[in-house]
Amino acid sequence: MERGERLDAQEAALDALLAALGVQVRIEPDERVAALAARAPGYEQYHRIGHKRQAAYRHLAGDRAAVRAHYGPVLEALLTDDDPSSPRWLAQVLVVAGGRRRLQEELVAAVEAGGPLRRACAAGAWRWADAPYEDLARRFRAACREGAQNAADPWVRERLADRAGAPER
Repeated sequence: MERGERLDAQEAALDALLAALGVQVRIEPDERVAALAARAPGYEQYHRIGHKRQAAYRHLAGDRAAVRAHYGPVLEALLTDDDPSSPRWLAQVLVVAGGRRRLQEELVAAVEAGGPLRRACAAGAWRWADAPYEDLARRFRAACREGAQNAADPWVRERLADRAGAPER
């Protein structure tokens, strides 16, 4: 899956989440972003996504009722975030509102039965789901191994393979 496709999916999920929350994000033009985008295609979108993710997080942090009411769109945004570090923000609010076991079950289910992007993003988000339950950790590693073996997309295969043998935290 190409980076542009992944960014489009991630931005669409964040837009849906922000719309459900009734949050509007205004991003001012920035010469530095434009200069970086000239050298790194996609950077403008990546930058915009960061602002949207933080706006959603700021709105949801400390408001368990809002996270519970919008659990599905928050989870969808998490399962389209392929950045190695940023999923921690949405994972954190999901753990606080729904519990770490619920989030880990959702991530395992996504790796077991989701599409390529959901599988890879769930594998990346696993580390932010807090200390794993051993039964879920075993299922997660097994699903990552199987997914990596069956993945047609090299990016997805690599993401799943990296997590298949990941040590417990």
